[in-house]
Amino acid sequence: MNTSSRRIFWLIAVGAVLLMFGGAGSAPTTTATTTLSSDSSGSCDLADPAFTTWVPKEFECPICKTKNIFMVWGSYGSYIYQYPSKYQLIFWPFTDGPTCYSCKKCRLSVFLDDFEKIPAEKIAELRELLKTTSLPPQKERSEKESMEHPPYLDSPVSARLSVAEKVYRTLGKTDDEFWNHFYRVLAYHYDGEGKRAEALEARRKSIALTEKSLADKQNEGRRKDLLYILGAMRHFTNDDQGALKAFEEANKLEFSDKDLKPEQNKNYNEYLSHLIKEYIEMLKKGEGPRTKPQIGN
Repeated sequence: MNTSSRRIFWLIAVGAVLLMFGGAGSAPTTTATTTLSSDSSGSCDLADPAFTTWVPKEFECPICKTKNIFMVWGSYGSYIYQYPSKYQLIFWPFTDGPTCYSCKKCRLSVFLDDFEKIPAEKIAELRELLKTTSLPPQKERSEKESMEHPPYLDSPVSARLSVAEKVYRTLGKTDDEFWNHFYRVLAYHYDGEGKRAEALEARRKSIALTEKSLADKQNEGRRKDLLYILGAMRHFTNDDQGALKAFEEANKLEFSDKDLKPEQNKNYNEYLSHLIKEYIEMLKKGEGPRTKPQIGN
């Protein structure tokens, strides 16, 4: 399991415990959350009603050295694991627009954690790639205005992610788990922009990757998790019969990942069981999250 995926599972496992107590999390104390906090009142319009928050921070693009203002996460609570996006097994901050950064000059676009981790040996290749990509020009704003509303947020999330997809391919990302998550996030944002056909295509890619992972014996302990993803993506691609079959099989299994502690495995397994039960009950009534609002959570 790669570092990104391990972090996601850890957060879910911890979140399952926190849900019982209504706990909340916040960002560690960093320059991003302390120096700019007094200037970040404008970020309130980006925070959802459950008080997930973002604050602005200046970044230098590793490709063209341009200064950009992006948002970094400020605080969140365990409630993020109960947002409707749980029915696609994706969670905040990936469901929120600020997560995908995009340089205003060269258009380098990646998830927030990766912007400052571009390998030096890939910069020349990425520079050439980015010459072939296009995004709507970002509006010129004063530093104060950029702190209140960073210009990159005006670009559709799906457009930024489409460039990010090419960037990650160039960076040599081959991890199926990464791409499975990426396409579920992409589909979610396509939905939010009313691009149903594109969302359907992205989810079909997730299904293909999930089926590939299910066929790999090394993922035996993760079958419950993978079958949940398969069932969810089948539901969101209008295959409720196939979804129910996947959920009923998943309901008989127990999640176990050797890279997680017993307590984390237990918590995540219980979290999955609860979601699977919800899905089965909804589908047997001819209902499901596909027809309900997903965006913004």
